[in-house]
Amino acid sequence: MLKLNSLSLSARVTFDLHNLNSEGTEGNQQQTRMVHIVDEAGERQIVNAISGDMFKHIFVGHLTPLLERDGQPLSSGARQLNPDRVNADPEFKKTIKDLEGGSAVLAAIAKQCAVTDIAGALITEGRAVARKSCVEFGWVVGLPEKTVTEQYFHVKYDPESRSGATGQEGKGEGTVAGRQAIFHRPANSGIYALICNIELGRIGVNDITRRLEISMDDQLVRARAAVRALMATLLCPAGAQRNTQNPHIVACEGVVATSKSSLPAPTVSPLNHEYGSQIEKIAGTLNGIQSDTVKVHRFGTLAEAAAVLENIATEA
Repeated sequence: MLKLNSLSLSARVTFDLHNLNSEGTEGNQQQTRMVHIVDEAGERQIVNAISGDMFKHIFVGHLTPLLERDGQPLSSGARQLNPDRVNADPEFKKTIKDLEGGSAVLAAIAKQCAVTDIAGALITEGRAVARKSCVEFGWVVGLPEKTVTEQYFHVKYDPESRSGATGQEGKGEGTVAGRQAIFHRPANSGIYALICNIELGRIGVNDITRRLEISMDDQLVRARAAVRALMATLLCPAGAQRNTQNPHIVACEGVVATSKSSLPAPTVSPLNHEYGSQIEKIAGTLNGIQSDTVKVHRFGTLAEAAAVLENIATEA
């Protein structure tokens, strides 16, 4: 039986030389993603950031094989890591064709696709029924004055052109200079603020009827997979450009909070330098409302973060 109702992660992670999330390309220059924020002193800042969409995508990539290993049902779309999940499954479309009411569709989702149950989807086949995600990521935002972006010069060589004679550079098609693809790519380094919430108690629960549509054992299995997928997301943020810019994870420190009741596991943005102590004080207030409801686990390294999350998954 699942003991926890919610979990939150607030962390500062140091990524060096990454390009996990870009805006696109202008000419031969790739544009890194920048956002405007207001810091804790009330000053506007422009910093590099990685979208919550990217981290949700990374999370689902880790979640899917964990659920498959544990024997949980997956739609064909989820197995293929299709972002449409059950919407891309012809069998699911046949299943819901004759169902009446949104609650029946949500019940079918919980029973037929564990990934969609946890990560959510908007059902668009014949009607609009939303399965709200149990997992929420915020933007992963660089701390002002602690994050830098540089552009680096790259050349993609054409092997045919490299056989040209020495001293023929720049003399037209077929020469080295005529066949090189020159481009500029960003590399970002810095300390990033990461926040995530997981509503463990909503896993397998129908959003309309509030009824658990799966067994309590399956709910526990899915909750543990979700916590372990969050751990894997920290250990291996598998975003873009990793083939040549696999991010160096230099440091990781933060707080994991859990709640056993409807009172939320508290989250404070790591953009605030006092986020850890603030979370502990909030937990104290919440425990004054309902005793021994909220627990706070601090970690100072990536290894400690992995251990904390695994202990939570085991004891959930």
